[in-house]
Amino acid sequence: MVFRRSRLVSLACGVVVLAALGACGDGHTAAEQPPAEAVADPYLRGNTCAPDSPADKNVDPARRLTELSRTAGEFLLVNGIVPGPDLAVDGQLTSSQAADRASTVPGDASIAEALWVAAPSPENGLDPIRDTAEYYAADARHISTFEVTEQSLNQMLGPTWASVIEVVEEFAGDGYEQYVESVRDAPPMRVSDAAAIRAQLRAAAVDAGLESQWETAQSIVPIYFQSCTTSSDVAGHDIDLSPSVLGEILAADAVGAAFAETIGPSELTEPLTRGLQIVLGAEPNSAETSQLTKEYDPNEILSPDDVQLMEAEEPSLDGP
Repeated sequence: MVFRRSRLVSLACGVVVLAALGACGDGHTAAEQPPAEAVADPYLRGNTCAPDSPADKNVDPARRLTELSRTAGEFLLVNGIVPGPDLAVDGQLTSSQAADRASTVPGDASIAEALWVAAPSPENGLDPIRDTAEYYAADARHISTFEVTEQSLNQMLGPTWASVIEVVEEFAGDGYEQYVESVRDAPPMRVSDAAAIRAQLRAAAVDAGLESQWETAQSIVPIYFQSCTTSSDVAGHDIDLSPSVLGEILAADAVGAAFAETIGPSELTEPLTRGLQIVLGAEPNSAETSQLTKEYDPNEILSPDDVQLMEAEEPSLDGP
């Protein structure tokens, strides 16, 4: 099963591994399809984090994500699969690498990875310990046949899935590094109670029976920012961490607002949308910006599971 690691675990290990896939193939050979080209560093995410091509965005999202999945799955089947880039031999790939190479629109790879995690894996009777090679090869085949439809997007991202994808296209469209610069240079843009508002919208999603869909939609944001932060770092680019974290929080706010369009009142969703729009220049400055801030709690980028883990570990930091 493809899965996403805890943000705390990823940060502690110093790497981001979004898929646990064994170093294996399923009998495909390089003769059937040439291996993916080697890259300078396996953590680079050129397609995910670079500026977009307007023409590619015109393709229906479901079709784009289906084609991305099938191409990524074929990369995995042909090249073999590893749980982390540092374990690769002879061109083996992680699912994150394969998603990036197959992507044509910035942010799509992160959406696809979130969907792969959320989708139930078919029961095949294989044990990941006993049948390691076959088990993970089955995962690669599952990705290669992964079909995204409007119905499945509704099931995994909720009824406002189109708005969620649109928000991802917005913050990823200019490229990760340009977005971080825009956040750095922008005036105060966030309402001071944004975190509390997002928590209210999450509670509304839970009450509406959409908790898993909310979590899947929100997971797109850390998948994207973890990948792009690491990519810029290995590329030797000097990225200011503070606006990157703030940019991630603003993206999570906007995704939450898009998700809650039909379940949350506009007085809650509009303030969360505004921060990203100010950064992107879509909303002109007004006198009300004096009530906005660039202050944030860095723990906001943690998932509920990570928060619980941090709270459980906190007493040990004080000693016996």
